[in-house]
Amino acid sequence: MTKISEFEGVRLSLNGRTERSHDDEMIFVEPRGRPNDRYDEQHYRPYFDDNIETNATYQLSKTAYLHCSIRQLGDKTVSWVRQRDLHILTVGKYTYTTDQRFTSIHMDNTDDWTLEIRDTRKKDSGIYECQVSTEPKMSLAIRLNIIVVEAYISEGPILYIKSGSPVNLTCHVKDQVGTVFLFWYHNGRVLDEGEKKHRGIEVFTEFGPTSISRLFIAKAKESDSGNYSCQPSYAEPANITLQVLNGKL
Repeated sequence: MTKISEFEGVRLSLNGRTERSHDDEMIFVEPRGRPNDRYDEQHYRPYFDDNIETNATYQLSKTAYLHCSIRQLGDKTVSWVRQRDLHILTVGKYTYTTDQRFTSIHMDNTDDWTLEIRDTRKKDSGIYECQVSTEPKMSLAIRLNIIVVEAYISEGPILYIKSGSPVNLTCHVKDQVGTVFLFWYHNGRVLDEGEKKHRGIEVFTEFGPTSISRLFIAKAKESDSGNYSCQPSYAEPANITLQVLNGKL
């Protein structure tokens, strides 16, 4: 037998449904906590945040972070899968690959699941899938681009200059992401501010998509001869050999 209670026009039934009467019309309402299938599909199913960045670019050897944000995850599990070989990298907070450069980062009570890739390599470029263990499975593809920063000195690889003449060395760094730091070396020794002032060397650097650093010596001396290196952060150095000659070239 079903027990019925009435209160101010509302009939409460213990059979799991609430019956409301209004102008002789009966309306059936599913109680909170026991949604029907349609309501569950619309209001309780996980979904990806619309603001997820699906294209990420990092420099070679830096740490890359691929971000995935899932709303209403509930008891579902988040996995990261590399698309090119369908290799499962992480499940939840656990790493499922022997390559320990990969780590899943998640803070409790947040919607964010981040795949961390340390010491990135060129082969890490490609598509990674953020998957949710729904049925059918939910998946969001995120492309990772790993670029190799290139540096070169336009006057190289060897420059001959007459003693007393000015020297201009120009280092170009292209395809950079974010801020790059540039250092000049002479015979393996960094040209810091004190060294540059002592030797009459000036360095001018312009930062941009392609950064340019210019090393200037007003009057070259024989002691200025040797190897000069332009060393950007996260890139191989560019080198030039300077030969300062006495007399005519």
